[in-house]
Amino acid sequence: MVTESDIPRPRRRRKRAGPSSDGMPSLTSLMDIVTIILIYFVKTFAVSPIAVQDPSVQLPSSTSMENTEDATVVMITGAKRRENINGHQVMVGEVPNIVIDDRVVAQLDAEYRVPADLKQHGIIIVPLKKELLEVRQKENQTAELVEEGGFSGKIVIIADRDTPYRVLNEVLVTCGSAGFSDFKFVIVKEKA
Repeated sequence: MVTESDIPRPRRRRKRAGPSSDGMPSLTSLMDIVTIILIYFVKTFAVSPIAVQDPSVQLPSSTSMENTEDATVVMITGAKRRENINGHQVMVGEVPNIVIDDRVVAQLDAEYRVPADLKQHGIIIVPLKKELLEVRQKENQTAELVEEGGFSGKIVIIADRDTPYRVLNEVLVTCGSAGFSDFKFVIVKEKA
């Protein structure tokens, strides 16, 4: 004798994830679109004038009328100055650092030199180069998302007017070795 429980029942089919039958796009597609639009707006409306908020940096001045462009910012902070205190010449100032977009990547010693253990081939600052290569990779990824431009190689150097040339030279060589070869220096514009 066959009972009702012995008869196989048809299985119900589950709905698959994806576009719904009423024509609405999936949440993932909408999130992708919003992300792309957000990246576009951030890139388009970036603040152009560079604000230097480190009180230890006194910028050199110029009468040039050239405007600033969107670029990666490398700042050398904490310039030491010679001051006459009680008849003796004393170096006064903060601990100097090399900073990329508000992140300290290297600390200079008391004599305003990059420590030898942070350098490669005597001139390339390893932590600075590593950080610049990461910035370059992020710029390329952003360019792919917004389908615009790509890595520009533009870099802005902010340094105190008393920064030793040897430090500037090491920073410039390191930037060039990471592919940033379009240099600009930040200055204070004076009225002509």
